[in-house]
Amino acid sequence: LPEIVRVPHESDGILYRDHLYVDDFGTALIKLNEWERKVIVEEESRDDFVCWLRNPSRGSWALCIPYEINGETKPAYPDFLIVRRDGSGYVIDVLEPHDPTRIDNLGKAKGFAEYARQNPGVGRIQLIRMRKNSIGQEQAFRLDMSKSVVRDKVFHCCSNDELDHVFESDGCFQ
Repeated sequence: LPEIVRVPHESDGILYRDHLYVDDFGTALIKLNEWERKVIVEEESRDDFVCWLRNPSRGSWALCIPYEINGETKPAYPDFLIVRRDGSGYVIDVLEPHDPTRIDNLGKAKGFAEYARQNPGVGRIQLIRMRKNSIGQEQAFRLDMSKSVVRDKVFHCCSNDELDHVFESDGCFQ
């Protein structure tokens, strides 16, 4: 990552103090959609949470994970990179809240699974959907590609319906 990044201050955003890149006042004004806000709130509540980064779509330094759809390779820019404490060091997680009705779900899931296979030193690599928990509150429901059993199931999926089944069998709330 570059040492200095200009994070745009979005006037209708929320003021964050735990974004990796902040201004001279220690803040970043960032606009997130409802799903993204819920994911960040969950992450901030973790004991091992340090900070987060909004991965800029198509930014020159952004994390880009290739995936295939209809035989064409496309770029995926996961929404968030999360920094967590891990023993005496740090680990980076890759999180992508994603609408399950989009046609790119299976392609992105397989792309994330392949990225996880090739990068075992990365922490959680999650495709996230929103779903109601046991008390009826909408919460992030996560499928973690850093787990080999999940990756194997995703690699064998041939349709979004099959991916939905993997979410049902292996997805979890935090």
